[in-house]
Amino acid sequence: MASWVEDIIQALKNLGGQASLVQIYEEVKRIRTEPLPDTYKASIRERIEAHSSDSSNFKGKDYFRKVQKGVWALKDHVEVGSTQVRVEHQSQVSNRSTSIKGKDEFMSTWIENITLALNNLGGQATLTQIYDEVKRLRQGKLPKMWQHIIQDTIYQHSSDTQKFQGNDLFRKVDKGVWALRNHAATPKPVHQTPKQKDAVPHHYLPPESFEEISNILRTIKQYRDYQHPDSTSWKEYVDEIFHVLGFSTNEKNQRLMTLSLMGTNHTPKAIVCYVKPGENFDEITPGLEWESYLFYAAKFHQIDWGILTDGLRLKIIHLKDQDNKQPSYWPDLDGIVCQEKLDTFCGVYKVFSFIKGYEGKPVISQGNQKKSHQGQNDGELAERHVLRLKFWGELLEKAKAKTKLHAKVSPGIENWISAGAGKSGLGFNYVVRMDDAQVELYIDNGEAEWNKMVFNTFLQHKTEIEQIFGEPLDWQLLPDKRASRIRYLISGYGLKDQEHWEKLQDQLIDAMVRLDKAFRPFILQLK
Repeated sequence: MASWVEDIIQALKNLGGQASLVQIYEEVKRIRTEPLPDTYKASIRERIEAHSSDSSNFKGKDYFRKVQKGVWALKDHVEVGSTQVRVEHQSQVSNRSTSIKGKDEFMSTWIENITLALNNLGGQATLTQIYDEVKRLRQGKLPKMWQHIIQDTIYQHSSDTQKFQGNDLFRKVDKGVWALRNHAATPKPVHQTPKQKDAVPHHYLPPESFEEISNILRTIKQYRDYQHPDSTSWKEYVDEIFHVLGFSTNEKNQRLMTLSLMGTNHTPKAIVCYVKPGENFDEITPGLEWESYLFYAAKFHQIDWGILTDGLRLKIIHLKDQDNKQPSYWPDLDGIVCQEKLDTFCGVYKVFSFIKGYEGKPVISQGNQKKSHQGQNDGELAERHVLRLKFWGELLEKAKAKTKLHAKVSPGIENWISAGAGKSGLGFNYVVRMDDAQVELYIDNGEAEWNKMVFNTFLQHKTEIEQIFGEPLDWQLLPDKRASRIRYLISGYGLKDQEHWEKLQDQLIDAMVRLDKAFRPFILQLK
């Protein structure tokens, strides 16, 4: 059986010599044939730190190099027993043979795979083409986030990106199109490899980057963290999903709404039938299947796309072309969101991009505080977005006199605003909903194990923390989720109650000051 150190080295080799801890965990899990203990992530971290001179826990041979927080790389040359790994330079990669090594030899690096894929594709290709070619070349099971690894590797090895930190191997030709650095530009358009026909043409590549789509999923996930299916505001969450995807909604009745491109006066692109969680998809109307129900509704409103959802599942059908009348069905939309399954979400996003008719981009842009597209005025935003902008603007102006915690935060259209708590993975958040509001310490550094450990550390001091705060707090471990939170809820009024805004804002600011004071000593004690 290979040692942990050998597995980590091989994992980093497979990942191109550098990767995040999450990527390393996944790759070690993939290549290690033996059952993994529950503490395998901790074992991996301990071995990395013990074999890195960049760590205070260094006590072995110097195999690993810390790139940044949560990101590790192999030293330029590593030898462990019979295992030999070298992180290669551009000249070495470029001179590789155009064939993949045999099964008995170690797996080629991601950099080698990408370089070879681009060579095979004529030196220039779309990301989708690169994914397909790497998948063809790289035999065997791929890690869970393999597409993300490919894109991240390209970014890290291209001086055309802000993530550049390696050898300059790749050149950005256009959005979603990349070339080898030494390959001359070609005016010829890049076409997708023809595949079996389906409702969404495979030659269509969404105009947004992989990173932008990832941020959109993260935004939906953040909305989801504040909701639950049996809450009165669940339909509001479903509505937000469509807004984040770049659509405005127009409610026709309690069951039906139409989707139009955000910030436009275009005719509706899709009709949505909303089903409450727990309702039977196939029994929304007695004696009428959901496809037929949507078909008649779409014909009435002269719309080509129909969507059925309860926020947990999603069914989409193209109603115009009889050849494409088979529904695209994601049985676990909530699983995609809650588990942040980016690969699957890209498929969902691609369909919604096609529904737009190759037009438009989501109104929500990158960053924590999302803003509308240039030229879009408040009147074009959803009513609650306008209310949130006004509410947060007033609250932040008032808060300046009492705390500097959110001094650098700008008002946005989301139902929360966040500021760092002085420790990576911790944030002090204001949250406002239509009927209530809260302040919270939100715990999420991307790793559930760390999040729950920190939560339990604070929980050990619950009595002292609540004594300083002055009131009981709501301690939410959220065992089924990655993140945890400790919050103080203010009920009785919320965003819709403008006559109570001043009182609500004062209560939120006061609670935030007390929350910061109560947790600050214990945050400083975290390692």
